[in-house]
Amino acid sequence: MLKNIPVSRAVLYLLSLGILPLLYVYFLYASQKSDLDEIQNAVENIRHQAFVKEKKQALNMAVRQHFHDADHFYIDKHLETLVFLEPEIDRLEKIAKDKNFADDERINRRLELLSGDGNALEFSEGVVQTYPFFQEVSETLVHPVEVNGADIQKILARIEGVKMGEYVPGPHRPQLLITDFKLDKKSLNDKNEVYQLNLKLIKREFL
Repeated sequence: MLKNIPVSRAVLYLLSLGILPLLYVYFLYASQKSDLDEIQNAVENIRHQAFVKEKKQALNMAVRQHFHDADHFYIDKHLETLVFLEPEIDRLEKIAKDKNFADDERINRRLELLSGDGNALEFSEGVVQTYPFFQEVSETLVHPVEVNGADIQKILARIEGVKMGEYVPGPHRPQLLITDFKLDKKSLNDKNEVYQLNLKLIKREFL
């Protein structure tokens, strides 16, 4: 029967049989290469995750180290003691000393507001949330306060921990995060803009 097969066809059959092992080897190689690529991608993904985790841990350690000696009473000492609209207070005090305005109820009431607790930052603490390495609490203003541009810089310097204009942060600042900061323009007084400020913070202390 083999003798009846033309030579050209026999050669073709032999070539086909010779190609089959090569095709098998190729498909086996492609399959193994695909598996290897998946393993390499998995290793690279794990390596990247480990790098990100290590970088995050290093950052967390740096933050914890930076705030390790934070003053628990920083807000009481360096925010709630601030006095605002001092130029207006000085002007009102001079007017109040003038005998012609000594009994002016409107001036005295305004001076009392700006000089007393009515226009001072007063925060109300929320529930303390405790985590493995830190605890945090929300700090919400009990009432809005009136401020000018310089007062805003003064407040932000104490909260953000950076110098703003002539104002610098207080010592041993805990990590303070502003979650709500609302300014409403109230009036234009002696060419000074006066705003009403409402503020909410998160105070974070590391354990």
